Amino acid sequence: MAVAIITTTIHRGHGAMTTTGENANPLRELEREHADCLAFADEIMRIADNGDFSEMADCVARVSRYNIDELEPHLQHEEQTILRPLIQDHPQHTPLCVTIGREHGLLRTLVEGMTLETAAEDLAEFGRVLKAHTLLEDRELFPLVEELFSDEQLASINSFTPFRRAEILQNPAPDAGAVRDDPEWLSALEQHFEGKDLAGGSIVLFPRYNPDFSRQMAERLELSLFDFQKEVMAELGKKADAMSLQQLTAALRERAAESGIVAHNVEALLCVKPEQERADWLRSFLETEWPNPVVLPIMVFQSDAPREHERICDLELHKMPKQSVAASPEPDSPVEYHFE
Repeated sequence: MAVAIITTTIHRGHGAMTTTGENANPLRELEREHADCLAFADEIMRIADNGDFSEMADCVARVSRYNIDELEPHLQHEEQTILRPLIQDHPQHTPLCVTIGREHGLLRTLVEGMTLETAAEDLAEFGRVLKAHTLLEDRELFPLVEELFSDEQLASINSFTPFRRAEILQNPAPDAGAVRDDPEWLSALEQHFEGKDLAGGSIVLFPRYNPDFSRQMAERLELSLFDFQKEVMAELGKKADAMSLQQLTAALRERAAESGIVAHNVEALLCVKPEQERADWLRSFLETEWPNPVVLPIMVFQSDAPREHERICDLELHKMPKQSVAASPEPDSPVEYHFE
């Protein structure tokens, strides 16, 4: 029986792309999310300019939930299915990918640093960066996808699922009268490292990005928290993404010479490196002799870490708490973004 293959040609004023029916308009979901981003960015900036304290507090909470529910999965989608193949197969576009990767890191940092005390400034800056970044991708990144990507790469965009969704293990019921003070994942972390020499490098895989995980892990393991993005990359400004992974190793070694560390936000640099380069560096990280323990949380590029390595603690199957934010909505209450 003959099977008809439907093809669709997409025209956007900057070229055409012919795809099979399965991959027709592979950017549809990302474009829809971009429309939401632009609407939300405008609303955020309006509230930053004219809102009272109550409106700003509500907006800070909404931005935090938006980051977890919408923005972080969106950034992962672009990093893993668009930026990665562009850098690998079309290195002439690496400067654009570096710029976009840097802005992804900036968006994550702005959300993480948002407080009620500085809400007006924080919201205004986040809204401005979110809008400018979204327009840049619409103008320069998406046309490259339409022009350069193979059918296989387009299919990857369509089929991407963030955070490597896995079956969530439910917490066991506590004994009668027992008090559970610790999140279940911290107990699993402690159990993994129990009886092991922390000296050297270790990797902890998380199912999603949340800066609270790094802070809590550092406290539990009695290590110092070293925010690589804030303490190293931020000082270099626009030159930060040109850092090599050898320079990353040197920075970790220098900081680890002072004390054992949890190296937070290393993925801000890893996100602009090719997949194989990331994978090679993560393996070499585990094999490196460090002056003090170095624990590396990986919250985005879990698939690049070596499989079944004794120095890897995999928490991806554990139930993780939601990010805690002042004035955030109740966990079970619906969140409305009120795009206007």
